[in-house]
Amino acid sequence: MLKIAVSVNPNKDKDLAYTRALLDILEKHGCKVYMSDTFKKSFNSVPPVADMFLSGRDIEFIPEYLMFRKADICFVFGGDGTILKIAKKAAAGNAYILGINLGKVGYIAELEASEISLIEKIASLNSISELESLEGVVIDKRMMLKAEIIKNNEVTYSALALNDVVVSKGAVSRMAGLKLICNGNVISSYRADGIIVSTPTGSTAYCMSAGGPIIDPNLDCICAVPVCPYMCLNPGPIVFSADSVIEIQFEAEKINEAFCTIDGKSVKSLANGDKVRILKSSLFTKLIRIKNINFYTLLNKKLACQNNDEN
Repeated sequence: MLKIAVSVNPNKDKDLAYTRALLDILEKHGCKVYMSDTFKKSFNSVPPVADMFLSGRDIEFIPEYLMFRKADICFVFGGDGTILKIAKKAAAGNAYILGINLGKVGYIAELEASEISLIEKIASLNSISELESLEGVVIDKRMMLKAEIIKNNEVTYSALALNDVVVSKGAVSRMAGLKLICNGNVISSYRADGIIVSTPTGSTAYCMSAGGPIIDPNLDCICAVPVCPYMCLNPGPIVFSADSVIEIQFEAEKINEAFCTIDGKSVKSLANGDKVRILKSSLFTKLIRIKNINFYTLLNKKLACQNNDEN
């Protein structure tokens, strides 16, 4: 029996219609299903979501952190942001992820909402040990980064990133003084809006928008992209080997505070002399692929869809 965690952004799945379609498949095959206990809580006198839309379902509602310790696979409804949030927890619990796109682009998600029926072949497995040998299924192992904030030579904060780690000036109009260091060697000093340090997965996100390269996700490497650098020797992106230790040191000049943002969510402030150390994590995200479509075909398809939406 497969143990399945179902994670959904209820703001993107109205009335949990797609979630219920997935649950029909999982129940048909006798899967054990976990969902966050937040769905059992009421807000501002509104009945719990579970009572309104999931009544009668055989679901165990537990704290989210436990879902990924217990589950073999996590089905994630939402956009790439939702998948990024789940990726860190799933990696720590050694769970596989299959993303179902309810967002605008969805580079990381494998399926569109209209393709939920394709999950049938996975739900029918007797054991998770059968997954990687299942015909037509590929496990896409994505490199992750470990980011550490160092103040006075002590690590004060640590987190994982699937996409990127960004050190930036925040909302102020002046540029930040940032020093880029690799394996103890100073690469360049910048006056810039920030520096993006990206995985290959993150190369199609903020990194691409800032003029960085698109990197094949099968590669293991780390890319650093300065954002709007002013009069520096190395103004362009730099790609480092995956075993490199990257550091970004904030040097207070025109501004007294900078910020470190991890996968667009976790934000921590930096003071003069603080460093952000970034290196390859020992953990990785395991994405389930069940459609025969390569990265570049998918990239072109997603970019074309985005352009059509904007036009």
